Amino acid sequence: MIEQERIDNLLISIKKLEAYHEIQNTMGRATAAFNFRQKENFLQFLALDQDDVSVEYADEGVFVGKRAVLSIEEQLFQQVQKPGEMIDMQLTTPMIEVADDLKTAKGLWWCPGAGAIQNKDGVPQAIWNWGQIAVDFIFNGQEWKIWHLHYFRLIKCDYKLGWVEDTSLEHRDNTAMNSESMPTTYHNPYTPTSVREGIPAMPMPYKTFTKDERYWELKRDKR
Repeated sequence: MIEQERIDNLLISIKKLEAYHEIQNTMGRATAAFNFRQKENFLQFLALDQDDVSVEYADEGVFVGKRAVLSIEEQLFQQVQKPGEMIDMQLTTPMIEVADDLKTAKGLWWCPGAGAIQNKDGVPQAIWNWGQIAVDFIFNGQEWKIWHLHYFRLIKCDYKLGWVEDTSLEHRDNTAMNSESMPTTYHNPYTPTSVREGIPAMPMPYKTFTKDERYWELKRDKR
């Protein structure tokens, strides 16, 4: 009995390691597709068959359900990339916890990034673009999919001026939000007058995904 229990635990550990590797690759490929504005490639990594699939980008709002998610992704990817434009988000310090039942997982990455956007004169402007990404993953029986994604903006500013002098890009433009958006859950980028909190939190070991597990990234407990 004890021997069988040890074998079962070992198999679970092996499957968790396999899941960790697959999730890392999924997130890396999704980020590459996002950087190069490859919408269809990016969408294939989302769990669009889940009724509560969701994405949240900084202060753009929360988008829940396939229709809402496709709406915001269409908005983000619709613009044709212009010469001199660039976005390059990196994934670092992966923190991934796979549930004991092997059905879901949680992941958190710190994301340093840089880019170039056209200013009002049509000239490329170099920027810093840093944040964190918290993700819930779900296993569909064959592969791991992005179930809930939340991008937390830390800094977005002019490369030369830096994040203390330039806060003009920290918050969204004062334009109408996407009609499918729900209120933003959390947006607290760095500014000279802001106070940072321990958010997003790191994922902690868990047995199975419950309602209490939703929005774990907003908890302030770092243990």
